[in-house]
Amino acid sequence: MKMQFDSLKDLLVFNIKYYRYLNNMSQELLAELCSFSPRYMTDIERGLHCPTINKIEEIAKVLKLEAYELFQNPLRDKKIIDLMNKSRQYNQKIKKVEI
Repeated sequence: MKMQFDSLKDLLVFNIKYYRYLNNMSQELLAELCSFSPRYMTDIERGLHCPTINKIEEIAKVLKLEAYELFQNPLRDKKIIDLMNKSRQYNQKIKKVEI
């Protein structure tokens, strides 16, 4: 599934959540492994805070990614997207485009 985003920040926020789901990781666990507060991680995923480069690198490391991968827009697994869409926390405004 190919996605479109209005901004780089929206892409970053989406990718953090997407890869967290892909790794079957809760928001609380990701926050703990990154040494962030759960509230801060929630605010990142809601787009209320934009993490610094150092924090992006820490998130990527925990998600077993290179930091630049959080800024890429590859094809994604529809099953993960469906799971994210069913989550009561999911409130991203994105446009989905199938290719």
